[in-house]
Amino acid sequence: MPAQHKCALLSSRPNNQFGGFSSESVGCVSWFRKLRLWCSISENHPKCQQYFIGMAAITKERRRQFRLASCWIIHPFSDVRFMWELLMIVIYLIAFVTIPFMICFIIMDYEAIYYDKINLAIYAICWLDIIINCITGIHDSKSMKVVFDQGAIIKSYMKGFLVLDIVTSLPYDHITAAWRKVPGPGASLIVAVINVLPTLKIIRYFTLHSYILQLFAHSMNNNWSYQMSTTLLLSGYVIYWFSCFCYIIPIFTMYILQVTIENCPDCWISNIQGQGIAAKFRHALYIVVDNFTASGYGIFPPIAEGHSLFCTFLLLAGRIFECYITIIFLQIKSNSQEPEAKFQEIINQLSAYIWQKQLPPYMKKRLLLYYRFRFRKSYFRERMILSSLPDQLRQEIVLYSCQRLVENVAIFQNLPQDVLTSIVTNLKLELYLPNDIIVKASTHGDCMFFLSSGTVAVFTPTGKEICHLDDGAYFGEVALLVQDQRRVASVVAIDICEVYRLDRRDFRKSIAVQSDLFAKIERIATERMEKTVLVEEQHKRLLQQKSGRFSSLTRGRYYRKM
Repeated sequence: MPAQHKCALLSSRPNNQFGGFSSESVGCVSWFRKLRLWCSISENHPKCQQYFIGMAAITKERRRQFRLASCWIIHPFSDVRFMWELLMIVIYLIAFVTIPFMICFIIMDYEAIYYDKINLAIYAICWLDIIINCITGIHDSKSMKVVFDQGAIIKSYMKGFLVLDIVTSLPYDHITAAWRKVPGPGASLIVAVINVLPTLKIIRYFTLHSYILQLFAHSMNNNWSYQMSTTLLLSGYVIYWFSCFCYIIPIFTMYILQVTIENCPDCWISNIQGQGIAAKFRHALYIVVDNFTASGYGIFPPIAEGHSLFCTFLLLAGRIFECYITIIFLQIKSNSQEPEAKFQEIINQLSAYIWQKQLPPYMKKRLLLYYRFRFRKSYFRERMILSSLPDQLRQEIVLYSCQRLVENVAIFQNLPQDVLTSIVTNLKLELYLPNDIIVKASTHGDCMFFLSSGTVAVFTPTGKEICHLDDGAYFGEVALLVQDQRRVASVVAIDICEVYRLDRRDFRKSIAVQSDLFAKIERIATERMEKTVLVEEQHKRLLQQKSGRFSSLTRGRYYRKM
């Protein structure tokens, strides 16, 4: 992996970088300089890589911010903003649990007046989030530029979530303490509604969803893992929120009817008086799960009109949510198995081709075996993928893909990196099935082969088996050392072989220039050629002896018949 570039040059335009600050003043307030850099665009931000390509564009955008924006404006693609969004992911994950629970089961309790002291810190952080949102630039999708104008930022925020953030970030249980009463005569419905307003914070789930997407993009995780995580998270939140709302509906019924729990026998919570908060939540959860999955009404069948309407809503929402979850999981499965599906489509086309051409069974078997081994049940267009990559990245991928070959081939050991890269880049992958002839003796050769995996057998021109070669071996180099030299041996695949071919032109360009490597290959080729010639001569003499014996035997039989 190439080392990351660390620039050692000093900026030649410090005044332009910091919008009017001299180098002396910047040196005096180095902390201010660092803060402005943290608040400016960062190349590490996921969206920065999406909208700004190259360091020149990033530097230009940073100078534009220092020139146009006030010193307190934060770039939306800055490190400060990214770290703040990571913090807000944690805050939202906690708030979506604590705010509905504390409001529904604590603040809206029908027996006594209680206060929420847990969410005060969350409300404070939410107010800080409002302030940061008011001083963070916005990206205009039409002009494809970041807007740093303070008025435009606030105006855009007002059209979005500003009102919602303000309304849902106030401790109404403390503000309305003087008017709060338990359900019954004289209790104010308006005060009860006001105290429930912070539960609208769950609308910000869509913001949490976008932050999580950005986090997954930054960590370069798979899309299916993001979809799976957010789907499971949403499922848990939906069940949890409905459980909280299931408990608060009979309480609002008592506020509307101005009755106490004793005078509301149709309310399902009248059956659990005196039980703890955990038991109350458990009963509400049972009701929601049973209705949501259409398996029943829970422990307490609906009697009150509000409870009946809520159960009906849960039945409909459950069916819709089941369809949504099913579609999401089918989409995840489809995306994860798309290469396998494409491979199966190719196999189906191949089967149709075999049937149309009426190919024999053995050929059908060989074709299917080739495709299964070539693509490993996952179809992809390697040539198209590699052609779209720059040369440097393509060379790195090819070198890594041939790592096993490089480790196994002895002549590749201790080679200079540039020579090794040149050789590996020019290699061409080929697959051979059992009994395929890779090299045929007495034919002109214009390439050599490196055996990545599999086993091959080497034969003399007359068919005498010399030896077996396996992973890391190479052959066919003899024909490349001498012009118009014919192959001195035949090479046949014993099992499925994965070999890399190096053509004569690439051989001379990559290996012939390396004198030590060329001499080593030449020496090994000479030894192999001498051994092959020796074995071939011995085999010929043996064949001649057998032929002579056969001729003598035939003549003897002929004379005896005479």
